[in-house]
Amino acid sequence: MSVAYRTAWVPNDLTPRNDAADLAAAWVLDQARTHALQPFLRPAEGTPGRGHAVLAFQPDYNDVNKAIQAARFGAFAAVESGRTPLIGWAMETRALDLTTGEVTTDTRSAALREAIERIHFFDNNGWTRGFGADGAKRILGDLRPSDRDKDVILGSLCALGSRPAALRRLSGLAERAWK
Repeated sequence: MSVAYRTAWVPNDLTPRNDAADLAAAWVLDQARTHALQPFLRPAEGTPGRGHAVLAFQPDYNDVNKAIQAARFGAFAAVESGRTPLIGWAMETRALDLTTGEVTTDTRSAALREAIERIHFFDNNGWTRGFGADGAKRILGDLRPSDRDKDVILGSLCALGSRPAALRRLSGLAERAWK
């Protein structure tokens, strides 16, 4: 996937929250200065347009979705929370890990990356009942146990533009497929 914005993140690890926020804010401000972007804290309501340098502190998938829209042709940094893992998003977008200075390593197997692409294909109606849900559930059920990482799958699909309500439905499909 080719991402139309620069990405960085602070994983939910042992980094104190204030330090994590400082790292992400400094990166966003640097991106804004370097690329003549308007810095923006995660949009609350509506979309401010594209081409911003966006910071999202402990976002959920709804926040990430809005921030991606505002960051298109700009930059987006996220400080991860424990409630909404962003490792799949970070892998999919090759986000810079601000705690290490390294690009996030994509540890997904080739089979999982292909499955994510195929599941994304079935997202035309948000994996609602019928064709989309059936196809996604079949693909999820066919995954090897080592590839059944819901956090990685949901985060990857969030990066690909899947909406939060659709991701909730897919989460339920995964739970049913992996019983």
